[in-house]
Amino acid sequence: MKKTLPKRKMIRYCLSDVAKGLFNGMIGNYLLYFFQPTTQSGIPNLLPQNKLLGFITVMALLTGIGKVIDAVTDPWVASLSDKCTHKDGRRMPFLKYSAIPYSLAVLMIFMAPFTKGSVANAIWVGFFLIVYYTAYTFFFIPRNALVPEIIPDAKDRVTYYGISTAFFMGSSSFMYAATLFVNIIKGFGVNALWSWRIVFTVFAAIGLTCVLLGATAFKEKDYVTENVRPKQPLLASVKTIFKNKSFVTFFAGDLFSYVSMAFFQTAMLYYITMLLKVPESQSFLVMLSAIGVALCLFPVIVKFSKKYGKKTMLVAASIIFTVVFAFIFFGDKLAALVEGYELFLGLFMGVVVAFPFAAINILPQSCMSDIIQKDSIEYGVNREGIFSATKTFIEKIANAIAMVVVSSVMAIGAIDGALVGMLGVKLTGVFAGVFSLASLLFFIFYDEKSVIKFIDKNREEGSNNG
Repeated sequence: MKKTLPKRKMIRYCLSDVAKGLFNGMIGNYLLYFFQPTTQSGIPNLLPQNKLLGFITVMALLTGIGKVIDAVTDPWVASLSDKCTHKDGRRMPFLKYSAIPYSLAVLMIFMAPFTKGSVANAIWVGFFLIVYYTAYTFFFIPRNALVPEIIPDAKDRVTYYGISTAFFMGSSSFMYAATLFVNIIKGFGVNALWSWRIVFTVFAAIGLTCVLLGATAFKEKDYVTENVRPKQPLLASVKTIFKNKSFVTFFAGDLFSYVSMAFFQTAMLYYITMLLKVPESQSFLVMLSAIGVALCLFPVIVKFSKKYGKKTMLVAASIIFTVVFAFIFFGDKLAALVEGYELFLGLFMGVVVAFPFAAINILPQSCMSDIIQKDSIEYGVNREGIFSATKTFIEKIANAIAMVVVSSVMAIGAIDGALVGMLGVKLTGVFAGVFSLASLLFFIFYDEKSVIKFIDKNREEGSNNG
């Protein structure tokens, strides 16, 4: 008989999300800021400043190429995991072997060693971006695929994802405070470049510890006693899951939701410092307000989603997020109206965005696990890896779109040799608002009730037969 996963082991398994929050913060919030710096940051221009076709920056090109190459590995790793016959299980061996490359690669991205504006730096950054994203795939696709197998109850999974997201958001809050730590280090006479690198090194070390603990949290075969490996070739498996109407509808909503979230995270520091005129030294307060309130909302979201459904909460989150992007577009005008109180305006934005932050980070993963469980019951085949690959693929494509578009759009209206223009920063809000509105429409059409009803009916029949 299959054992029930103890809560202490569940919590240890979630520690990997601490690393994910730190590393996603380094890439999502600061990669562009580090390699396409403002004059106020004091960071030298490490990459060439040439623009392909007159508007695509080197940073946009590098991240785009990295994401495209990385995306190819998603279904491949998913298929490897689903069909794996390792003595320790189908999933956990992948975590153990990819933990160290995942943690080291994210740090090396920011350690480009060559002279300012060097092509060699661009090659260095591009190489380690590919290593980072590939290692992420090898770690998180099998890890996420294991969740429906070790936590079969849909309501229990909401609790699991609440803990997981709390770790993720909590670690993200430390990453948002990077500017505070950087300024402290600068106070000791360290230049801006190495102040940032020292902070990133500390976060990478913390992340490495967490992924190693998560990868060794339990023995997979103690909690997964049987499964049916898919016999279909890779492309056939992918084609099969896209015949699932519930999956396709939710997939589209989740994709657009992640794109809008990636836009916000990528450009958030620019919104705060350029539009709202909040000093960089105080920007971490705005970020922490969003994270802090989001963490407080976790129990409320978990409780309400169990009572009213996850779909209802996601629809509400998408509405609020769309309104926030309209607020961002007029951010500079609002800042002028409250001159001298810009920080309070920033804190208000942080509080408002907290609910979408929390809901969009907790609930989509739980919805996806429901869809995976229904598919496994309906067809008698465990395709968790392929489903997990598509979920990870969503995140990567979202970040790729955000990086490429935000980097290029923010250069619109730049003057006097600057890399970022006020008009460009405002236009990123327009793009993100459109994606957020699209996610709202698809979430509305997702039929959550039928998915949960099917799972509950099967559980009742299984209990009666037992």
